[in-house]
Amino acid sequence: MTIDPKTLCEALIHADKEDQVVSLLERAGYWDNPDCWRDLGDMENNFSTAGAQQSDPVAALVEKLVNAADARLMNECRVAGIDPEGQEAPPSVRHAVAQLIQKSTHPENETNGLIETMYPNERRDHARKITLAATGLKGRPCITIVDEGEGQTPDRVPFTFMSLNKSNKLRVPFVQGRFNMGGTGALRFCGDKRMQLIVTRRNPDILDSENSEDELWGFTVVRRETPTTGERNSVYRYLAPVEADAGRRGGVLRFKADELLVKPDGNNAYAEPLSFGSLVKLYEYKFSGTSNILMGDGLLRQVDVRLPSPALPMMFHECRDYGGKEGSYSNPSTGLSVRLADNKAGNLADGFPYDEVITVDGQEFTIRFFGFKEGKAKTYLNKSEGVLFVVNGQTQGVLHSRFYTRKGINFSYVSDSLLTRVDCSKIDQWAHEELFMNTRESLADSEFRRKVEAAVQKKVGENSALKAFNHQRRAEKIKEKVKDDKTMEDVLKSVMRKSPALSALFLSGDRLTDLTATAPVDTQEDYKGEEFPTYFHFRNRKPGDVLSRNCEKGREVRIPFDTDAENNYFGRAKEKGRYSVFAVDQNGENVTILDHSMSLHNGTATLRMELPDAQIGDSFTIKVLVTDNSRIDPFVNQIEATVTPFVERQGQASTTRKPPSKDKGDDRLAPSGLSLPHVEWVPREEWDSHSFDKHSALKVVQSDEADDPSQRSFDFFINAENIYLQKEMERAKGTEDLLREQFKIGLVLVGLALIHEAGDEADGQDIAERVAYSTRAMAMMLIPMINFLGDLDPEDLKAELAA
Repeated sequence: MTIDPKTLCEALIHADKEDQVVSLLERAGYWDNPDCWRDLGDMENNFSTAGAQQSDPVAALVEKLVNAADARLMNECRVAGIDPEGQEAPPSVRHAVAQLIQKSTHPENETNGLIETMYPNERRDHARKITLAATGLKGRPCITIVDEGEGQTPDRVPFTFMSLNKSNKLRVPFVQGRFNMGGTGALRFCGDKRMQLIVTRRNPDILDSENSEDELWGFTVVRRETPTTGERNSVYRYLAPVEADAGRRGGVLRFKADELLVKPDGNNAYAEPLSFGSLVKLYEYKFSGTSNILMGDGLLRQVDVRLPSPALPMMFHECRDYGGKEGSYSNPSTGLSVRLADNKAGNLADGFPYDEVITVDGQEFTIRFFGFKEGKAKTYLNKSEGVLFVVNGQTQGVLHSRFYTRKGINFSYVSDSLLTRVDCSKIDQWAHEELFMNTRESLADSEFRRKVEAAVQKKVGENSALKAFNHQRRAEKIKEKVKDDKTMEDVLKSVMRKSPALSALFLSGDRLTDLTATAPVDTQEDYKGEEFPTYFHFRNRKPGDVLSRNCEKGREVRIPFDTDAENNYFGRAKEKGRYSVFAVDQNGENVTILDHSMSLHNGTATLRMELPDAQIGDSFTIKVLVTDNSRIDPFVNQIEATVTPFVERQGQASTTRKPPSKDKGDDRLAPSGLSLPHVEWVPREEWDSHSFDKHSALKVVQSDEADDPSQRSFDFFINAENIYLQKEMERAKGTEDLLREQFKIGLVLVGLALIHEAGDEADGQDIAERVAYSTRAMAMMLIPMINFLGDLDPEDLKAELAA
């Protein structure tokens, strides 16, 4: 049966099940005709390439959305008469958005072209030009993406949408796609037959040929064909029956139409016309979460994390029957950064977001910290997302939230309330290839990646604002339950004094500290810095003073500054401050300082840098320049540095000092006494927040990272409804309170022993896992063992052994 191409295309657009697509293609005579199906990328062995892309369905879907944004930028570039590969082309994604989309007269301004600085109405208008609609089944929805981009002619489809490993975008500096294969990653998540539909038309305004067929719409269907005789792997092929022969190199189907009704409006998926651009439909797409895509756990929020700062906004439409009212069927996807920067719901803690800049091997990274109020992070994130490495708004690598419990950080109390975004958009191509895998969803295993990760870890662990955030959360969680600690301390000390081994191990070992041991010192309230600082000079020096400094070979150099700049001076989106570091050696030669960063918190700025390889006795003149748009001349600070031998240090205390003003404090942490840990019972209703179940016994949480590892403090959380404790209490008959105390004291002693055994170099998370595992196994026998050993009579034991 013959079906008109336009009719077939429209039917395929409206189909929401794979079997409907198969039926349509069978009726048209294409499904079972092998000559009509062309190898994707004209590669018979294409499954290894197309099948080795993203392992996550949302990450794969994001590639489609990124391609749609690329198509819009390419279209606007060509409409403006600019060769995308020429010298006049915008040099970056941000610059392209500013110049081509926003029509900015100053696209070079670094605040233009960012989605965060667009007005809400502007975002919504642009979002209507890239849409995503969910239709069909609630469990396996079809996802349709439509863009008003450049589109392709029918004859170009095999060399664009259906190509692999071609250099279509390699020389275009303002698009995200580079490797010409990321768009195939979504295929593995499309139904059982891995089918997707492509419909496209070239923008007539940018056609550069007089071929009438170039004005037509072209469309095709991609499918996976399972191995047949002689084939070892599945093969991806697409429908290309036009002038096809036994060589299967035919063209895609095509038809003439001024427009197609394919753009969504509210919950109607196909209501608005499209005159040029592209449509991609993924049939029965599999991704985690089967709810309304606009809800808190839906696709929109997951995409916002994977595209925290997209080049262009996109409009998401839920077109399945979930009910609702007019206006609740669509919502723009603007990225996590916009949602958090707006912070209309008040989900961020005071002082956030907070930004800093680091330079590693000469590559600049901007770091933004988001600190959430208690329980609010789950609105935006899942537990696996702790650090996002982002390029041009797209997340291309992730570190788990366990990152915040690593040794050197130990922000256990806020590990589920912190998000760090590392913007890698300014790094060069070599650094990009060393940092990320080509799939753009994971970090590479390279020396550069490890160096960047270590630099981020150091920046997080030494950040005064984050330390204060962790300490404040800890204080909030335990302040109501500290009153029981004194009794617990008295009992444990009594037990320990009866054992010389325990007494030597804990009471005189300075091993653990109590809640007050990490109390903030001279805490500063509501620091209000200047938007544009009036001074920026070396600590305790006058402006213009030259600082002479010995710098140990191989040790990081730290230089403190006094300033009245606001905390986010170097990281804010608009009119941010900038700093630069220059060095000249004793021969007058310029020296590049590849690794450096500047931290700024409550009137104290700290420059950290690593001097280049030098000999002991060498000297350098280092200039630190700080400026912003309000200044004609920068603040200039000069250091005369001399390289000295490296000196080993043991238990070095923090060198952080107070801000310059006498009436200002900081959030440093200082020891104030030694005691046993804070211990808290956890009822069943709080199990989820501690990841407890009926067999869990003890959880330990490192409260703060100490300068001296031997001074680390831990808080103990005991399962009040451990199943073995409950069974023992059922048989207690009036001695329930005693059993609870035995269970509590026994677990605390075991926990302290495990912490001691782990040693000072152990990671806080490793200690927590070891304690949780060991006490889970021990809980079954703890009370019986205490009772049996307590009742054991030495004389009876001797008699029994003699017998």
